Amino acid sequence: MKMIMISYNQAIDGEVMEVLSRCGMENYTKWAMVQGKGETSGTHLGSEVWPSLNNVLFCVAEENKVKSCLECVKELRHKLGKEGVKAFVWNLEDVT
Repeated sequence: MKMIMISYNQAIDGEVMEVLSRCGMENYTKWAMVQGKGETSGTHLGSEVWPSLNNVLFCVAEENKVKSCLECVKELRHKLGKEGVKAFVWNLEDVT
């Protein structure tokens, strides 16, 4: 099993949720209104100076679904440019 974390500008929530659906990722945990700063996407602090915020999704997936999900996120990154979406994957040791 793998854990996929997708961090993205909350302005593109609809597009990210569509990508998850298209990739067959039906189960997830979403954290909304997350602060952060990306090298290309900029600063997102929800303040007057930096008004935007991020969302973060965590998805547990079988290894055979991970590649498909990452490809979908890469396509979205290419399509949206600097709006900011990035995926991270790591091994999941245990699930209860």
